Amino acid sequence: MLTVGVRGAQWQSEVTPWGDVLVDDKVRLRWFIAADDRWYEPARETTIRQRQVSGVPVIETRLKVPGGDAVQRVYGAANFGGVVVVEIYNDSSLPFAVAFDRADISTMREPSPTGVQGIDLPSGSVVFPVGHHATLRAAIRIGAANKISGKLTASELDALPGYEQVERGWIAALQVSSRVDLPELSWSTLLTQKRCDILLSEPEVSDRQSDDVEFILDIAERVRLGDKPDQWASDVAIAAERVIKSCARKKAVQWDEDRAILAAGMVLDRAGESRGRDDVARVWANLPESDVSREMTALTNSRRCPSWIESQLVAQRRDGNIDICPRGIDESWLGVNFECHKLMATPLHTISYAVRWHGERPALLWDIDGPTGVRVVASAIDKTFSSTDIRGETLLSGFENVRTK
Repeated sequence: MLTVGVRGAQWQSEVTPWGDVLVDDKVRLRWFIAADDRWYEPARETTIRQRQVSGVPVIETRLKVPGGDAVQRVYGAANFGGVVVVEIYNDSSLPFAVAFDRADISTMREPSPTGVQGIDLPSGSVVFPVGHHATLRAAIRIGAANKISGKLTASELDALPGYEQVERGWIAALQVSSRVDLPELSWSTLLTQKRCDILLSEPEVSDRQSDDVEFILDIAERVRLGDKPDQWASDVAIAAERVIKSCARKKAVQWDEDRAILAAGMVLDRAGESRGRDDVARVWANLPESDVSREMTALTNSRRCPSWIESQLVAQRRDGNIDICPRGIDESWLGVNFECHKLMATPLHTISYAVRWHGERPALLWDIDGPTGVRVVASAIDKTFSSTDIRGETLLSGFENVRTK
């Protein structure tokens, strides 16, 4: 199931693959469509298609009906203490009716007085006509303990943001962190989806039973997306110490442990804890280099996913160098322009770079945000390239590592 909600709120709502809306185990809203030929029950239809709009918490479910689609869009809004909005759009050439299986929701107009006919629905169901290319908006107002609260008036419903406004709002909120435009198209979507998941969830409390790596990576993503780092500095420092001790004990560093230590330094730096940041950096520099070759197989459903994607695009080496494309370039990427923006390169630096092709040779353009003096390399592409310029461009000479899948 997919989740909708509002950043920083205490509530969430889930949407099933066929568009049922769940606020908690006791609040469930189902929808049905009466089209020109018959009643449609989405949970039993084979023509259901669902997607996250732009990868953000706006869930669109389409149901095939004569002449087009019945489109349901579900999203959260912060208005009136928290609202789950359900919009039904008639993207067909014929009118239809939509039925909801409960009447205690807010709607823009009164339901049809004829009620439900031709289908066996739960008692209390309500029906609304929806004209060609028209939209019906309903809403569940969230009260205490995630229960349905009082109804909204028609004017209050009309004042709620539309799904496109919510989509733009989420995208704008995510732009403060990194973004990528890559031949691996799924990576950009996964960055968006997983960061939205993080912002919709409650941050975990770090303790000896928790996953210290995931805790640090989670908090680092929140800080990069605008949360204040001060409240997390102490917990992050303690978790980082446990990760470092674990790495020293086994004399090996996994990619996610490496990124967690890097992320911990970033959080401590932004919290003004320069001594803690320097302590972490000093110990980290004496650990073995991590392996960046791990595949993504088990990470598409993990909160580690954003960190894995960035680890494949930039790494800080133990000598302090910022290494661009440390895993090399996939064979499928050859000849395809790509770019990355605001990747976390060190605790003190972010980097944006682009690769543009001149025949068989890649041109690298880079721009670093942070203190001067750091060195940029691209060891898996061209071992001869090295620069301390904060920004620049160069034509790389050749390939040290082309990855085949």
